[in-house]
Amino acid sequence: MFLYSALCGFSLTRLSCLLLVVLSLTLCPAIAQSSLDPELEQQLDKYLVLARDDVEAADEFLDVLFNSHYKDETDSDNIASQVRLLSYQASALLYQQQQAQADALLKKLLLIAQRSNDPDVLSEIYATEIEFTFYQREISAAVIKADRLEMFLEQASLPRVRYYAHNLLGRLFRADGQYESALQHFTSALDAVIATDDQFTLRRRSILNYLIAQVYADLKQWPEAKVLTEELIADAIKYQFTRFLPDLYLMLGFIVAEQKDLSAAITINQLGLAAAKEHDRPNVELTFQNNLGSIYIQQENYNAAKQVLETAATRAGELSDEYNGQIIAFNLGYIDVMTGEHNSGLANMLIALDYFKNNETKAQYEPMLEWLARAYEKAGLYQLQAQTLLQQLELRAEILTSEREKSVNELQNRYDTKAKSQLITILEQENNLKAQLLDNQKLQQQLTALFALVLIFAAVLLYQLYRKVRQSNRKLREANKQLEFQSLRDPLTGLFNRRALQEQMQRRAKYGRRQSDATPHANGFLLLDIDYFKKINDNHGHAAGDEVLKQLSDRLTQVCREQDLVIRWGGEEFLLYLDNIIPEQVAGFCQRILEVIASEPIVCDGNTIAVSTSGGFIHLPFAGIDESELNWERALQIADMALYLSKVNGRNQIYAITGLRCDYATANEALTTDLQGAIRQNMVDYITIKGPQLT
Repeated sequence: MFLYSALCGFSLTRLSCLLLVVLSLTLCPAIAQSSLDPELEQQLDKYLVLARDDVEAADEFLDVLFNSHYKDETDSDNIASQVRLLSYQASALLYQQQQAQADALLKKLLLIAQRSNDPDVLSEIYATEIEFTFYQREISAAVIKADRLEMFLEQASLPRVRYYAHNLLGRLFRADGQYESALQHFTSALDAVIATDDQFTLRRRSILNYLIAQVYADLKQWPEAKVLTEELIADAIKYQFTRFLPDLYLMLGFIVAEQKDLSAAITINQLGLAAAKEHDRPNVELTFQNNLGSIYIQQENYNAAKQVLETAATRAGELSDEYNGQIIAFNLGYIDVMTGEHNSGLANMLIALDYFKNNETKAQYEPMLEWLARAYEKAGLYQLQAQTLLQQLELRAEILTSEREKSVNELQNRYDTKAKSQLITILEQENNLKAQLLDNQKLQQQLTALFALVLIFAAVLLYQLYRKVRQSNRKLREANKQLEFQSLRDPLTGLFNRRALQEQMQRRAKYGRRQSDATPHANGFLLLDIDYFKKINDNHGHAAGDEVLKQLSDRLTQVCREQDLVIRWGGEEFLLYLDNIIPEQVAGFCQRILEVIASEPIVCDGNTIAVSTSGGFIHLPFAGIDESELNWERALQIADMALYLSKVNGRNQIYAITGLRCDYATANEALTTDLQGAIRQNMVDYITIKGPQLT
């Protein structure tokens, strides 16, 4: 159920993107630069000031400025100012969705980059290129290009350029989930702001702190995010930057609601609603009204929730805002069910649910099924409740598989691109070396009789060059080995990662056993998930959560054998790939795993944290089925469903799926989509291993 709508998504519209550009590009150096045109720089600053209040007028002003001042010469004395003008015009055309004209100007910028060695010029050009790629949501391509920009950015001296580039890289790495890198770049952008003191300095600092608060919210570091957002609200009021208040109240309301302080969340959303009305932002008003209604629902104050949501529904109709209207209709339907109007409430929920099924991603649609199931339970429709929960489970498994495949493909693409880049560099080095050797040979042929001493000297130089090439190749091989090692390891725990499992399965497919005959020694998957891990992060902090992951990784490694793989599968999930585990040893091994995790609590910063885990086990090959019919990926899906059963049936236990009681053709569909149903229909053999009592 969409209890909170549009709280922390903050998609960048043309206006918000331009605001970031305005606040990131107005930093002027304290001293004159030889490559700057003072008159043009002053006009560009004027454009940015105009863009802050009137985007269309600013675009017209920039067109005139570009036509009158741009010189299509890459050797201009004022190249930095020319690059700035060209970059602004290219970005403006991009956000006006005039893609062909924008790409043509970007191409000119990249031609200038080929002839320039100025780090400020190169940083601005490559940052503009990344901005184009980022705008088109090609995150991987943008991240790969970031390495080159970071190299030149280290030498850039203009605060304007350093702020713009670090701000852009921070937003890029946040979008890619690299939150530590994002914070580092936002901090570097703050350092650039410190070097200025003008009318935009306070606003630039506010924008950066706002972006940093978003990163804290992404990491669920609610106390840090709350403090920073409250400071931003105080500054916005103090310095009369009130247009920013609705967005700040929206984020603060979300943070406080996540901290379960619902009374405070109501007050904050009411303040945000008033700010949105004051600045004539009707769609944001709808968001605040829906969020207020959602909080009232959590408090089971259905009368208050219905009153505010009905007002919002009327307003959504007036604005023709179908998306928010459907969210509100879903919430109102839920209220009707909870207050006894079962039929009409469920009908409205189903209509809204159908809308989001057709207009939202599966990941955004899936949580709504849980709230529909609650409504069915309230209405006494238990069979429909069970069907809805099964549908949610199937959709969740589908999403999980899709996300895993996408993540693996993303890593593979980035790895391949890096490898190709290295190969190109190696080939260039080889070609240069060959060219040098040919030149030396020609010189030797011409001067053999007269310049014996020169030949000796050339031989010495050639030997030194040969040694340098050998050293370079050795360093390159070492770097490639290190890169290969890092690509197979999780940086936090040091365990293997998903790529390592893929390579292991490829080796197994080529050299290992794939026969259908049941063997006394089979391989196995044990998928584990830490119980209540979110509570550990919420109660003890993100650092404590990391410490739990590292200590449990050490424990699992000690229990497993050298030939087994211990893999960090993602988040708080671990996967054990067990080589040649005897079926009779499965129960004992699973019992050891549960005990080694739960028997001794984790100690972090003087706090004692009780930890347990839930899991799912399956053999590979499974039940004598040939792997061409049930491969390792499908077996892993079954283990994932077994883990889910361990979770919903009490946690601190492992469901081990040990065999079939019928032929595979009969059980195939149930194994794929409904393991609980397969167990109820007595299709599979399984055992449940319970963990020790937590102290």
